[in-house]
Amino acid sequence: MLQNIKILEEKLDKLDEINNKKFLFEKFKQINSQIETILFEIKSNDLNKEQNSFSNNHLDVFANILNKIDRLETKIRYKANLFESFSKSNS
Repeated sequence: MLQNIKILEEKLDKLDEINNKKFLFEKFKQINSQIETILFEIKSNDLNKEQNSFSNNHLDVFANILNKIDRLETKIRYKANLFESFSKSNS
């Protein structure tokens, strides 16, 4: 599970890079899809275990990831919605 958490954090960093460069909606959708897959795997693994015992280090990693998600959502959501609306109107 920790490996999936680290991959998730890397994907969040990629989203931040996309936001800071020229925003490409297709790239955003690709990374977002990968994030959804990782989150599904984490959730599935979590449900298969009766009890989780996380160290303080794990909890710090989780807190860091949640902060990244909040920050990225604030930065990217508007752009993603705008690009999605624009691409639907051109179809």
